[in-house]
Amino acid sequence: MTEQNEGNKEHKAPEGAKKVLHHKKKVVHKSEKSAPKSYKNVILLFIAFILFAYAGFISIYPKILTKTFDIDGFTQKVYTTTGLVTNIGGIDFKVKPNLDMVITLNNWSSKHLDNQECFDAGKIEITTGPFSIFTKNFNIKDMEVKNVKYFDQTYNTGENKLQYLSDMNFSQFGVEKVVIDPSPVRVKNFKITYIEPTQHRENKRDSVKYSRSDVRNFLQTMTFKNVVVK
Repeated sequence: MTEQNEGNKEHKAPEGAKKVLHHKKKVVHKSEKSAPKSYKNVILLFIAFILFAYAGFISIYPKILTKTFDIDGFTQKVYTTTGLVTNIGGIDFKVKPNLDMVITLNNWSSKHLDNQECFDAGKIEITTGPFSIFTKNFNIKDMEVKNVKYFDQTYNTGENKLQYLSDMNFSQFGVEKVVIDPSPVRVKNFKITYIEPTQHRENKRDSVKYSRSDVRNFLQTMTFKNVVVK
């Protein structure tokens, strides 16, 4: 009996010994911990790609247009369409951060077939949509013209010399009609020469701004048959 009781006794740790508590460790699956971080990286990568593509578009796209634009072919089409002998010194395309495209034409000169002056501009700056050159839908948002000479000639019959342009055929540009949505136009260093049967007179202005309605009214008075003015 004595041996049995001794066998049933608990074995106590010696005095002074520290108790060791075994805590159950919480197992965290690696996939659960890394998932939010991987999603965040994908979003950041996507944003970076969008910004890179955006920066590339506004930088590279206009440079390609500037280098590949056929000025000679364009001026030939203008001549075939209007009968005005036209020369352009250069053309430049730029895209603003808001994706508006600015087309700058330098040293534009147009003369009648009898070699009389018609229109001359040192610089024409047109703000339109980024793809208007391909869609042929020039929604002009703004226009600025500098160093302008315009010759407004009237025959003895009272007909304006530019009136013959009313029969313009735009097939050279791949369209039947041209739709114009006028915009305000700012003109700096502007000289108009009125050539009339009995006299010549000039009107010079340092700066003038024509409203959208002013431009619309002017275009409508020309009564171009294949031009639609909004």
